Amino acid sequence: MKRHSGINSFFLEMILVLLFLSVSCAAVLQLFSAAHATARRSAELNAAMVLAQSAAETIQSAETPADLDRLFQNGRKKQEGKASVYTADCGADGSPAGQNAAYRVETAVRTSDAAPGVMLEAEITVSSGDGSSRRELFTLNTKKYFPG
Repeated sequence: MKRHSGINSFFLEMILVLLFLSVSCAAVLQLFSAAHATARRSAELNAAMVLAQSAAETIQSAETPADLDRLFQNGRKKQEGKASVYTADCGADGSPAGQNAAYRVETAVRTSDAAPGVMLEAEITVSSGDGSSRRELFTLNTKKYFPG
C-alpha cells in the first residue's frame, strides 16, 4: 500500500497561490501606470487651456487692433497671408521660456471690416513637444469687435 505525502499537494497549492499573486500584481501595476498617464495628460491639457485662455483675455483687453503688437511683444510675429501669427514659447509653469519650452502658444489673428468698425478673429493653438514631435493640445477661437 502506497502512502501519499501531503507535501506534494502543499507545493502545488503554493505554486497556484504564487501564480495568482503575480497575475494580480501585474494587473494592479497596469492600472497604476494607466492612471499616471491619464493624470499627466490631464495636467498637460489643463495647462494648455490656461495658456489659451490667457491669450484670449489678452486679445479681449486690446482697445484697438494695433494694440496687439504691444500686448504680444514677448513673442515672435510673422505674417501668413492676411493673418498675423504671434508665437510664444512657455515653460511648464506658463512663464516665458527660451529653448527648453514645454508649450508653444500660436495666436493667428485676422481682421476684417465690419459695417461701422473692425472685427478681429483669433485662433489660439497650444502645442507641446519639439519640431516634428510637436502635438496640438488645445485650440480656442475668439472674436472681438472694435466700433469705428
